[in-house]
Amino acid sequence: MSYSLTAQLQGSGDIHCSVAVAGNTKKGHASGGYNICNAQLSSGLFGDWT
Repeated sequence: MSYSLTAQLQGSGDIHCSVAVAGNTKKGHASGGYNICNAQLSSGLFGDWT
C-alpha cells in the first residue's frame, strides 16, 4: 500500500508538500517555474512505512 501527493507550480513560486501515515511523514519541496513537489509513503513487507 502507498500514499502519494504531487503538486505542480503554475509558473514561478515555492511549494512544500507532505504525506503523513501512522506517525511517519515524508516531505517534498519545489521552487521555480512549473516544478513538481512530490511526497510518497509506502508500506514495507512487514507493515512498516518508509
